[in-house]
Amino acid sequence: METVAFYIEEPIKINQEFMYNQIVGLSQYRAIVIGPFSNHNNTQYQFNDYYNLSDIQDLKAFFDKQNVVAIHAHQGKHSKSILPIATKYDIPLIVHFRGRDSSTQTEKRFLKNKKRYDSLIQHGAGYFAVCQFLAEELKKLGFPENKIHVLYGGLDLNLYPFTQRSIPNEGEIRIISVARLVEKKGFLTLIKAFNLIHQEYPRATLTIIGTGKEEEKILNCINEYQLNDCVFLKGALDSGQVSKELRNSHLFCLSSETGLDGDVEGIPNALKEAMASGLPVISTYHGGIPELIDHKRTGFLVPEKDYISLAQGIKYFLNNPGVWEDYTKMARKVIEEKFDIKKQTLEQQRLYGLITNKYDGRGGNDE
Repeated sequence: METVAFYIEEPIKINQEFMYNQIVGLSQYRAIVIGPFSNHNNTQYQFNDYYNLSDIQDLKAFFDKQNVVAIHAHQGKHSKSILPIATKYDIPLIVHFRGRDSSTQTEKRFLKNKKRYDSLIQHGAGYFAVCQFLAEELKKLGFPENKIHVLYGGLDLNLYPFTQRSIPNEGEIRIISVARLVEKKGFLTLIKAFNLIHQEYPRATLTIIGTGKEEEKILNCINEYQLNDCVFLKGALDSGQVSKELRNSHLFCLSSETGLDGDVEGIPNALKEAMASGLPVISTYHGGIPELIDHKRTGFLVPEKDYISLAQGIKYFLNNPGVWEDYTKMARKVIEEKFDIKKQTLEQQRLYGLITNKYDGRGGNDE
């Protein structure tokens, strides 16, 4: 069986299960993982076939023995490390882009990415963007259009069973958000919006799941608005724990926005998980999110960094409980049709075949 070697530069984190699933889910190819670290450092996700590149004496013999037909780098920023090896041993390199690594949203970010990918643009065999928005960003950076492929990230739908929601007659109205605590996730905007919601709906609470460098700023914002008794930070949770939290919630909100450094979203997996689970979702016109959510059909979208509009989006569902069923059923259908991990894994493997069959050994495609 032909082998795809996945290159990861660091152990997969608790919030990156989507990467792990794209590696272990292959059926038409054998998957191995290569990287510059010890497998013992993979505390969250272990691989049976992991090889430390530093321990391999003869890479050509290794790639031949493993029957490697492609190397798949899981993040654009890591491609610079593996590209010389792929080029030297004439193995097609496929690179996955997920957000900041393909952004052109500020001049500084555009110039940084443009410079970073000069060699990759010349020698890469294929480029996966997690949404059409990022595919367009890659084109702006100079990547050849015929090598760019949109590959949506898939979900294990069994982990996120659909449950119809309604506003409880008493007790908490539980709003939930799941994301890394970083600028582009817009948590300061969300807390400002929730402050308006809580004034009108004192039963409302906000649960935030995730960790990150913005945690102190978020805590300070919670303190500033005196929301300590109704906004809760739960830290990082694994997918099973997140699924349970979603099942116990009523609304999902993610206020994604472009970071000052040009950091952007593709399509956040947390939004897909919420939609699969039956939660009404509120988010922003940002990145690839409008490819996932159809405004006032499968969710509610507002301009990014606009906390007043975000509050209005949350109020829309609180004031119109009669629309919940139609919205959430249509949202679940979107996930089943476009974001099922089984369907996306088949598409991933189809693209491997398409790219490797065209590869001509010079980082180009035969036409």
